[in-house]
This record gives sequence, structure tokens and C-alpha cells, in this order.
Amino acid sequence: MSPPPEGGSYPTLEAVQKAVLRYCTSVGYAIVIGRSKKTVPGLKKVLFVCDRAGKPPSRVSPEFRKRKTSSRKCDCPFGFFAIEQRTQWTIRYRPNPQHLSHNHGPSEGPSDHPAARKLDSKMVAEVKRLKENGRLVDAVHLQTLTNWKATTGAGVPETLQALQTENPECHLLPRDIYNARAAINRNPTKVASGIAENRPAIYKTAQSPEDRIRSDLRRELSKARDDMKKMEEEKQKEIDALKTKLKEKEQLIEKFEMFIDICNERVMVQRQRLAGQEQGAPSGSNMLP
Repeated sequence: MSPPPEGGSYPTLEAVQKAVLRYCTSVGYAIVIGRSKKTVPGLKKVLFVCDRAGKPPSRVSPEFRKRKTSSRKCDCPFGFFAIEQRTQWTIRYRPNPQHLSHNHGPSEGPSDHPAARKLDSKMVAEVKRLKENGRLVDAVHLQTLTNWKATTGAGVPETLQALQTENPECHLLPRDIYNARAAINRNPTKVASGIAENRPAIYKTAQSPEDRIRSDLRRELSKARDDMKKMEEEKQKEIDALKTKLKEKEQLIEKFEMFIDICNERVMVQRQRLAGQEQGAPSGSNMLP
């Protein structure tokens, strides 16, 4: 279970989390935000830890425990930093090498990690919409044989299939849909406010003018890097095309040189033959019959 590559350039913290979570779940673990260090005017340094970091809670003694519960916590030491550097975020390893390894084996799949099954505000809104409005179902009245339409709320399997189709990177389970529905029933106004704010999965703070400038600079820098990458790719294609043409010309020149060599050889042979005939001609003319 290797750590994500160090370095990199990400425009936002959300982009860092999305990229590293995709990488980590592909190799058998997941990450969550452990702690963050804030400096004026905003967030500067964030510690990502394994989702199995920390010790399992022991709030109730076994003799008084009514339900059999378990915890995924096993005090895993793995962790790394995401650091904001002016106009970008980058990944840095912790100084102690022990924080680059885990004390547990890999998971069976991304769905084993709650961090990989988190619903954002848009997904919760879709759960609410499918629960309330559902889909139109065409039916035929058996007595009058006339078409009619009835609205039915979508079930959990249909909702799960719809969300997984629209968000293939989110590995949801049926219980996640049940939990989302329960949260909507408990506080529907909170869902509506989250949709209106389009609140991200990690955090959203009020931006100061300096934050907005830095955010704009990050976007412009990211765009400039993408443009530079495209230009480099186009230049490389042009260089490869020129190399191909140059190689073809070299092959043509080589064939032409071979043709000249053959012609020179034939000329030399012909000269030698003519020289031989000229040397034999005088002696033959002086002979009498």
C-alpha cells in the first residue's frame, strides 16, 4: 500500500483530496483529514491520515454493552501533508519514515471505506428528488383501456443505480442511501441550504479579497500549465514529424549514393574494357596475311 506520489500541483484542497483518495482506494486504503493548521487569511497546511488512524473508543465496558459493535480504528501511523504554496497545493511526506507505512492489510475494495462513499450536496439533492418525485410510470387501465401516468417514489436500488451511473468514482452501498434518506427526513431544510450554497465535501469558508485573488491566480496558473502542456505536445508532434521526414530524406540520399556508386563502378569497368581494346588494336594492324 504505497503512498501517493509526493509533489504535484493542485489548484484547491478539494482537488488534492479527490486525487489522493482515488489513488489510495485503488491500492487498498483510504484517507481522511486528521488536522489542519490555519494561518491568516486561510488554510495553509492539512494533515491527511489513514481512515484507520487513532485508537478504537472504549466508552462502555463489555459487561454493560448491549449491542455488539466494532471499530475500524487500529492506530495506523500512516499520514502525509497537503501544503498550500502561494497559488497551488502540493503533497509532502512527513519527516519520520514510519508515517509512510500501514499496520494493517489492504481492504477488499473501495466500498469498505466510508470516506470513499461520501455523498456531496448534489448527490443528497438527487436522493431527495428521487425519493419524493420518483419517476413516471406508464400503465393501462384494465377497464377503460386508457393510458394514465402515476408518480412513484424511486426505491433504494433504483436510487443507488442512478447515483452510481452519474458518479462512478463514488462506491456507494445501500445503507448509504438509507442513511441519506434518514438525514433528509430529520432535517430537510439543511439539505436545501446545502444545495443553495453548493457546499463542498471538505469545507467552505468565507473568502476574503486576498483569498479570491489567490484563487483566481491558482486557476490562471492551472490553465497556463495546461496550455503549456498542450503546446509542448504539439511541438513534440512537429519534431517527430520533422524527424520522420529527415529520416525519409536520409534514406533517399543513401539510395541515390548507392546508385551513383553502381554507376561509377560500371563506368570504370567500361573504361578498363576500352583501354584493353585500344592496347590490342595496333599489334593486330601490323600483322601481314
